[in-house]
Amino acid sequence: MELRFRVRSAAAARVVAGRPRIRIRPAARTSPTLWAQMRLCALRAALSTAKEAEGWVLHSPRAWLGTAFHVLMAARPSDAGEAERVWDTAIAGLLAASSGHRLDKRFASPERWPGYYLVRQRAIASAVQGVLPPASARLPAGGRRPLRGTELLLTARDGLLAGRPDEFDRQSVTEFKSALPDPAWPEAESLTEGYWRQLRLYAVLIGETAEWPAVARIVAASGQVLTRDVDRPACEAEADAAVAGLRAMNEALGHGSGSAQLATPGEIECGQCQYQAICPAFWSWCETMSWPQLRQPAARGIIEAIDPGVDGDVYAVTLRLDGRHGEGGPLPLALRRSVHGDLTGCGLGAQIRVVHAQMRQDGRLRADMSTCVFAEDELPELEFRRSA
Repeated sequence: MELRFRVRSAAAARVVAGRPRIRIRPAARTSPTLWAQMRLCALRAALSTAKEAEGWVLHSPRAWLGTAFHVLMAARPSDAGEAERVWDTAIAGLLAASSGHRLDKRFASPERWPGYYLVRQRAIASAVQGVLPPASARLPAGGRRPLRGTELLLTARDGLLAGRPDEFDRQSVTEFKSALPDPAWPEAESLTEGYWRQLRLYAVLIGETAEWPAVARIVAASGQVLTRDVDRPACEAEADAAVAGLRAMNEALGHGSGSAQLATPGEIECGQCQYQAICPAFWSWCETMSWPQLRQPAARGIIEAIDPGVDGDVYAVTLRLDGRHGEGGPLPLALRRSVHGDLTGCGLGAQIRVVHAQMRQDGRLRADMSTCVFAEDELPELEFRRSA
C-alpha cells in the first residue's frame, strides 16, 4: 500500500543555520514502492527514504481512497451498515493523520476528493457482495510461517527486500486499488504494469516466507478484478533487479554522489515526481531545457506585487516567472491561505517556486488544489551522508 495512517510534518526536518536540512543516507533495504521510484530516478528513490522529506510532499487523496478500500476489504463486513462504519472509520483515521501535515491538511473535506462518493459506493458494494473468493483456511506451518496475512511485514533476499502485501493466502496475492486506469489513457498500460511489478515482488516475499502463491490479483473498488498466474522466474528476476538497484544507489551515495549524479531528469521521470519543489536537479534541468512541457507545469520566479485580499483566505501574488512561462509578462496568481499557505509576508522580490500548477486556455498558469507554492528561502537543503 502506498500510504499508511502515519504522516510526518515538515517540522520534523532538522533545522541547521535557520534552514531545514534533509539527510539522505544509504537505505538498509528496498521495497516494491522504493523499487518503483528507483526505476525512474535514484535521487527520487533516495528522497523517498528520508523521513524529513515527507513534510514537503503533497500526498494524493486517490491513494487514501485505495487505503480505505483495503481496510474495508480486509474487514470483510457482513452487511452494508458494517461496511459503511468501517469505511468512515478508515477515512477519519486518514484525515486525522493529514491534519498535522502542512500540505495535506488542505484535503480536510473528503467530499471534495475526486470521485469520493463513487469510490465509496463501489467499495462498499464490492465488500458486501464479495468480489473475492473466501479466504483459504489458515493451515499449520510449524508455528512460524504464516500462510495467510493482511499487511504483514515480510522480508526476503537476506533482508534486503521488504514489503507488506495487501492480502495473501496459500493460493494468491492481492493488491487493492481505488480504481484502475481507463485503457484508452496513454499511460494506462505502464501504470497497470507497475502494479504487476509490485505483485511480482510481493510473490517473492511470500514465497521466501511461506510458500509461493499461484495467482496474483489486482482488485478495484468497482469490482473489477485482473488476474495473472504467478511466473516465478519473472518474479525472481524482478527481485534481483530491485536488490541490484538498491546496491547501486547505496554505492553511489557511498562514493559521495550528490543530487546531480543521482538524478535522471526527464519529462516522464519528473512529470509526476512529488519531490519537485525540493529537488535541485529538477530546477537545473528546467533551466537548461527552457522549462519543458509538463502535464502539471512548474515555474520559478520572483514576487512583484501582493494583494492580501479582504476575506482572510483568498489573496493574490504577481509573479515574474523565468523561462517560457514568463513570456506573457507578470502573472497574477490567485491563491488561498487554507490551501497554498500564506506568502503575503515574504516581501517583494522573494524567490518563489510553483509546482503541480495547471495551464489556462491562454497558456498561463493557475493554481488549483494540487498546486504547491513555496518561498525558496523556506525550502530545505539536501545533505548527503555516506554512513547508513
